[in-house]
Amino acid sequence: MNTTVHHTPEVEETIYRLDGPLRWALGEVQGLLRTAQAAPGQRVLDVGAGTGYATIPAARAVGPDGSVHGVDGSAPLLKVLEGRAAKEGLTARVTTQVGALAPLDVPTSSVDLVLCTYVLHELAEDAALAVAEMHRVLKPGGRVAIADYRKTPDVARNREIEAWYARQPDGAGPDERHLRFSLEELEQMLRGAGFQQIDLRTWHDFHTHAIATR
Repeated sequence: MNTTVHHTPEVEETIYRLDGPLRWALGEVQGLLRTAQAAPGQRVLDVGAGTGYATIPAARAVGPDGSVHGVDGSAPLLKVLEGRAAKEGLTARVTTQVGALAPLDVPTSSVDLVLCTYVLHELAEDAALAVAEMHRVLKPGGRVAIADYRKTPDVARNREIEAWYARQPDGAGPDERHLRFSLEELEQMLRGAGFQQIDLRTWHDFHTHAIATR
């Protein structure tokens, strides 16, 4: 039986952008998980899971007694995630849900760790609500780990970076803003949601990693 899944060209371009080999080779999520102290047995929520960039490494980190629940608005991308989980023998610890990210259809105080990788800039004006929702679903003492693009203080540099992304044939499109939030703006969102012990770090020039505790 032929089990090959065929996607539209637009979905294929998105899959490549989210799932390209360079992205995985950098080991970014593995480092983020270590900093966030991902551990066996934890319940993890991946907000904007896409094709599993953070979901799959998290599923390895939590072990057979843990679980990772990926929420995304795109059913085709979650199908890719499910296929990867099956290929790696992780199906038993990975679940998916097609749904909104702000608000989240996830119970309050139900997870140990929330992941959100390269999604906040896409949420734009809903980003603060999304961060508040991440705080809501965490258990007391739970952590959020966010990776996203960083708006730098150099306006010309920001334009240069956005122009480079606009030229890429990967489906991102010329109208998408990547460098939407500065470190200060991200910190304000986290503090406004009630997070504490906020650790913000620049990663590879115009990226940022944030770890915070409920």
